[in-house]
Amino acid sequence: MIAIVTGSGRGIGRSIAVRLAKEGFAVAINVKRHLDEGEETLREVERYSRGILVQADVATREGAAALVGEALRAFGSVDVLVNNAGLGIARPLAEVDEALWDKLIDTNLKSVYLVTKEVLPHMIGKRRGSIINITSIAGMTGLANLVPYSAAKAGVIGFTKALAAEVGSMGITVNAIAAGLVKTKMGDSLVKYVGKTEDEWAADHTLTGSAVDPDEVAELVAVLATGRIRNMTGQVLVIDSGSSLVESRRFSSSG
Repeated sequence: MIAIVTGSGRGIGRSIAVRLAKEGFAVAINVKRHLDEGEETLREVERYSRGILVQADVATREGAAALVGEALRAFGSVDVLVNNAGLGIARPLAEVDEALWDKLIDTNLKSVYLVTKEVLPHMIGKRRGSIINITSIAGMTGLANLVPYSAAKAGVIGFTKALAAEVGSMGITVNAIAAGLVKTKMGDSLVKYVGKTEDEWAADHTLTGSAVDPDEVAELVAVLATGRIRNMTGQVLVIDSGSSLVESRRFSSSG
């Protein structure tokens, strides 16, 4: 079994890549810039299975094609695609210029379209495959000062449902995982924006009192990727420490 995991140099992506390797998947690891992080992920993956590292900007057509092409050359097939690459930058919409808007939409949404479009013909040809999109509760509830990110993640949810309807009869499942605050560098930067530590934010905004561990997201991915659940498609699985059940709070210093 072969998997591609975009944005897998660190954080959630690294946890997913390693977890799939433990399941016996050969894994194509992807980074945009930080090769050292990708190499560390590769070393961890190779403790359990085969892996390759592809440096490519999956928010571009050329980068998406390069990633999928390298995976096919190395492994001959793609069974699972995990669209994980993402970027969150917190600031009021009035301070978001067009360049930043495009960067956030391209990284979080356009990349999902581009890589999926490259992979899909191979899955259709085999009449088998699993596409798993990592989204966010921001795409379900919206978060103040994260308008572009929320818009992109909402788009990922719509993409997931529409594509599932389109390819379900072809043996391909498409699902999404919506995470809340995760213990990653990006999550840490968001809570710092509101002047809090991760523990302080989690105490106020979650039911469990803790942010999500990346390995927990990876466990959900593994269940979907291995086909242990074959009749789930077009769904959004939420793992957010119960934060979506807590009164919505602003990503602001007063929040």
